[in-house]
Amino acid sequence: MNIFTSGTPELCSTLREDACSNAQFEYNFQQVIALAKLGQLKKLCIFMDVWNVEGRSFNGMRGQGAAELIHNIDPDIQILIWDGREFDPDDPEILIPPAFQIDGKIHPIINKNELYLSFDHYSEERILEVTKKFFSKTLTFEDIPKRECLTFKL
Repeated sequence: MNIFTSGTPELCSTLREDACSNAQFEYNFQQVIALAKLGQLKKLCIFMDVWNVEGRSFNGMRGQGAAELIHNIDPDIQILIWDGREFDPDDPEILIPPAFQIDGKIHPIINKNELYLSFDHYSEERILEVTKKFFSKTLTFEDIPKRECLTFKL
């Protein structure tokens, strides 16, 4: 099963509607974790952050942390993360929701099969196209010239 998820579905409603012909939208990240544990999760696209993460402050998490949770279950699942890198906040005393933690020292990528793309490098139309190609298994590295990953199987 291919899953598209986001902690703020309002921000990606058009993308969600258009890209989910080859994927199911799941708002509840606990469901995504369950699918991974059952061996039913094939590909995952995380739009910035996720919602309903047990034991987390504000009940949410940036995409990078969510991808790491999934890869602790199954490192072979391919994960595309749009603008979901984690940062160590400049002031750790200030608690803010994960979706707003976008400043500070960036966490390194530690897992394979995690592909990080930034909105800064892709137009809205291109984001849709890349996401569709990811789910339909037609994405190539030529489609994504600006990317961050350790290794990624296309």
